[in-house]
Amino acid sequence: MSADKELTAATRLLSELVACPSVNPNNRPFSGPPYGESALVHLLDKKLAAWGAVTSRQTALPGRQNLVAHFAGKDSSKSLMLETHADTVDAENMSIPPFAPAVENGRLYGRGAADAKGPMAAMLLAIKAVLDADGRPPIDLYFVAAANEERGADGAHRLMMEETFRPSAAIVGEPTELAIVNEHKGALRWRITTHGVAAHSSMPSNGVNAIYMMSRLLQYIEGPLCAKLATRNHPRLGPPAISVGTIRGGSQVNIVPAHCQVEVDRRIIPSESLAQATAELTGALAAMAREEPKFKYEMEEIEWYPPLEEDAGSRVARALAESCRRVRQKAEFAPAAWAADSGVYKSYGIPSVVFGPGSIRHAHTADESIALDEVVLAARILTDLIRTFHP
Repeated sequence: MSADKELTAATRLLSELVACPSVNPNNRPFSGPPYGESALVHLLDKKLAAWGAVTSRQTALPGRQNLVAHFAGKDSSKSLMLETHADTVDAENMSIPPFAPAVENGRLYGRGAADAKGPMAAMLLAIKAVLDADGRPPIDLYFVAAANEERGADGAHRLMMEETFRPSAAIVGEPTELAIVNEHKGALRWRITTHGVAAHSSMPSNGVNAIYMMSRLLQYIEGPLCAKLATRNHPRLGPPAISVGTIRGGSQVNIVPAHCQVEVDRRIIPSESLAQATAELTGALAAMAREEPKFKYEMEEIEWYPPLEEDAGSRVARALAESCRRVRQKAEFAPAAWAADSGVYKSYGIPSVVFGPGSIRHAHTADESIALDEVVLAARILTDLIRTFHP
């Protein structure tokens, strides 16, 4: 296919994906588009089935599904998974029409253009190129559009509940500027509630102020815990981190608040574990309760993305690097501070790396966009990888 035809095909496909809203409802009740992945899953299902895939859907959350498309390879003893997420962040307050893709100066604009429908388009273009040229891939090939990556990786966790589904390797699509991300931090999130006793604000001693109780935890996080985390370090990812992202408390100004709630974001480096990070916080909360009998609390884990650490010399990392060199004469490895579905797959023993066109700097922005020639280049690299990868 000529370069002009490749660019036209990339523009057409990515425009189709962006024009199909798949906004993460972000814990809102929802009944249809633009929220949820169902419209995009339907579009992809129809398209991939027409290409010869055996497709299936998995319920990850109520009303939200993964799409799994299987292309039988010439050798079915090994398999490669190309996975990216179907959901995008919210489209409110964008400075451009979010679902009316527009091309200007070689860039396509719209919600999800970079994160992650650009990487998705590159994967689909690569699959179609292999099918058109070779009929079948060399090994079994899976394309997965996962649900709810933006708020908990539920789609990836649900996929791994299928104990018989363990592809030989995975490429996870995110905007990496065509770098191979083989290391990234994990993310662990909790919802913590302190409980007090309501009273009239003219007599606050008759109550227990839940906001004051919460302030003890916030001071601990900002002070001793942040200092403790700063002493740890990963040679490429740096130290772990923690921050409080939301806070809600009280009902009105003249009532001593009976409840206060925060959501806490903890960034995990590969040397840390889920249990360790959780114990650091639960231990501090238990100590506060022992010191102050009025300190009552609840702690709930709400999201978990394991970190990724994949050896650059592993077969999947090396094969992708070789494809990059053949197509663009260079291969770059890079760490990432963010989390992705890749950490989930690696935690189940599946060698995984992250790769895709576009930049994280353009993801989630008011005028999200991606360079179309980068989508084409990513598709060429993935085409080469599908044809040459032997796990």
